[in-house]
Amino acid sequence: LAAMTVEACAEDTKGQTCYICTEAVHWKTKEGLVRGCACRGTAGVAHVSCLAEQVRILCDEAAENHLDMSPRWVRWHTCSLCEQSY
Repeated sequence: LAAMTVEACAEDTKGQTCYICTEAVHWKTKEGLVRGCACRGTAGVAHVSCLAEQVRILCDEAAENHLDMSPRWVRWHTCSLCEQSY
């Protein structure tokens, strides 16, 4: 599914970089970019693996600090910039 999404986003993300790692092609996975919302420019463009790593860090941090995950998941449902649902 991720590969199909990257392929579908290829034209739209051409020349862009991931807002998380700032690379066009992921250094380890060699994957391309996806766009998950209506943001343009560098906002909203990322590698699926970078997004997955952010979720892993968020979950680990919540577990380590005994935090409720419910409010922390909101950022994964709606873009905080353009407010579009993913």
